[in-house]
Amino acid sequence: MDDAVDENVVIQIKNGPIDFQVREPVSSIFSHLTHARPVLEIQVTQEYLGQQCHLAYLGPMYKEIIGFDFAINNETSPLSAILNGQEFNRRPGGYAAVVNVGLDETWLGSHLAMSNLYAYGHLAWDPSSCPEELIRAWTRLTFGHDEDVIETISTMSMTSWPAYENYTAPLGLLSMIDSTSHFGPDPASRVHSSIPTRAYPRSIGIDRTVRNGSAYAGQYPQRVAEMYENVETTPEELLLFFHHVPYSHQLSSGSTVIQYLYDAHYAGSQTAHDYIGMWISLKDKIDRERYEHILYRLEFQAGHSLVWRDAINNFFRSLTGIPDEAGRVGNHTWRIEAEDMELDGYTIQDVHPIVSASRGRAIVTASNTTIGTATATLDFPTNEYDLAINYFDLASGNSTWEVFINGESVSQWSGDAESKLGYAPARSINGVSATRVTIRNITVSGGDVIRIEGTPSGEELAPLDYISLLPLCVVD
Repeated sequence: MDDAVDENVVIQIKNGPIDFQVREPVSSIFSHLTHARPVLEIQVTQEYLGQQCHLAYLGPMYKEIIGFDFAINNETSPLSAILNGQEFNRRPGGYAAVVNVGLDETWLGSHLAMSNLYAYGHLAWDPSSCPEELIRAWTRLTFGHDEDVIETISTMSMTSWPAYENYTAPLGLLSMIDSTSHFGPDPASRVHSSIPTRAYPRSIGIDRTVRNGSAYAGQYPQRVAEMYENVETTPEELLLFFHHVPYSHQLSSGSTVIQYLYDAHYAGSQTAHDYIGMWISLKDKIDRERYEHILYRLEFQAGHSLVWRDAINNFFRSLTGIPDEAGRVGNHTWRIEAEDMELDGYTIQDVHPIVSASRGRAIVTASNTTIGTATATLDFPTNEYDLAINYFDLASGNSTWEVFINGESVSQWSGDAESKLGYAPARSINGVSATRVTIRNITVSGGDVIRIEGTPSGEELAPLDYISLLPLCVVD
């Protein structure tokens, strides 16, 4: 087939064998097209990487893909040399990207997401480009020459892909994402899906070895095939893509697979929370419109990273029965579950998938004309806290919530994220609609009474999951 195509034919191939996951091996097909001209297809739009609602600078991913060495005939053979025709002495192929430029004034739905389009263009033109230099150059062109701005945005961007990978699907686990929206977590549905995880009670991952599995590892040139065939030489970031291992399998760090999964999800979410303070430090150096636009998305990302963290960790804790060595999973010192509050006009509802809510349950108003209240007496020492409220924002209504402490209103908000963010609309209470609002620097004392009043709208029944009173700098 390869030598049967005319020379004016190009074959467009996705960067990996699956579907633009947070991390995949580079497709083996590139190494076998010695006559046909291949075109590398990547995604600039973040279909599986937060849909521009999560910061994920993909310049390092593109660089890793383009620079991957297939070691054809045991000689250096980067993908870039295959694409430009040098490797097989033929006419060049090329590059293509799913960009999804739309009518949004930011083009991609987020000011920071444009850095991915910039990085793609530069790396396609010059594969030797450095992703860190590219993000610094893009920041300078977009936000000006202030060194604090350049350093902060560059640091956030360069850590963002690893952070997203950590709180969603590390170790080559592939997607544990909702199969319809490609946005929120739904790990149980992915065990045997079209993009499976094979997460079982005692072991996890997909065996793609020649010896025991699907033999995909053997489709690469010999040196790469041998690397992927051996669990000891497979890069750990792709371990669970190529191998099915027990949760007790020890990584190079000394950590077991299960503990690494717990730790990575906490570390990734912590990084997402760190971005908020980093961005706030630039308040006087960014114009108000872009400052507020990006802050809103970073606040959303931090909250949604917690949804991911808890959903995946609770799934593995329940599935395996193996506790988190640090005692974090399932233990939340500062959290009050909505269903444990005194309810009036609210009813308790089971949530599916169960890991989408803190304890598998949420509260919703009794009808779409009933105003609900949830009240609790606080048992916390007098201090200044960040009040975080996890709720569900459906596309089928614009509920409103108002928070009172000792009868005094401290904040109110509307469930209108669907008009501000570009992710796939959510029409049910799940990991896609789960989100959080944070009210900062609230002083409370033991015995204070907190009341949340929810007013439903349409099919959105002002759903609530839990509240957290967090000491400053503490992530729930």
